[in-house]
Amino acid sequence: MDIQNKQIWQQASGNTNRDYSELCLKRGVILNGPGYAGKWPECQMLLQADKWSARKIADLRRFCEGMNIGDVVVLRRGTNSLLAVGEIVGEYEWREEFRDVEGWDLQHCRRVRWLWIPNGEPLSFNTNVFTLGDTTYPLDSPEVETWLRTLMVPDEAFHAPLPEFP
Repeated sequence: MDIQNKQIWQQASGNTNRDYSELCLKRGVILNGPGYAGKWPECQMLLQADKWSARKIADLRRFCEGMNIGDVVVLRRGTNSLLAVGEIVGEYEWREEFRDVEGWDLQHCRRVRWLWIPNGEPLSFNTNVFTLGDTTYPLDSPEVETWLRTLMVPDEAFHAPLPEFP
């Protein structure tokens, strides 16, 4: 896969108790929250008033403002499982239909065309290659970047139709 001159993001999809990765893959999205306070950037003041951490607000800012169409995103679980690789194909959106995802309000949304999904189990790395904590974070793992360079993605995957929203 050609990743030269592309920003690569790691995107969490829940945790072992509340995993929403199947929804992301089925709908062609990545999600972030909390979304109850409304669209970005208008939600910042309410989130601050509700005592959300500066770290979480920075996480939302990365998701809403930092990601760009054409960037690569790896969907992760935990610190060593890779669930899918995709390309961001949509601008930031706030979508009411994601107000209750496994008990989380995740209305902050971006469309993703999934280019690679493993057959069966997620790809597991032997070490902790992903940053735990934030939902959206730039990928800083040489091990994952090396693996991405070897990934063969057929041209037609880049033109596959996006799934419909619910």
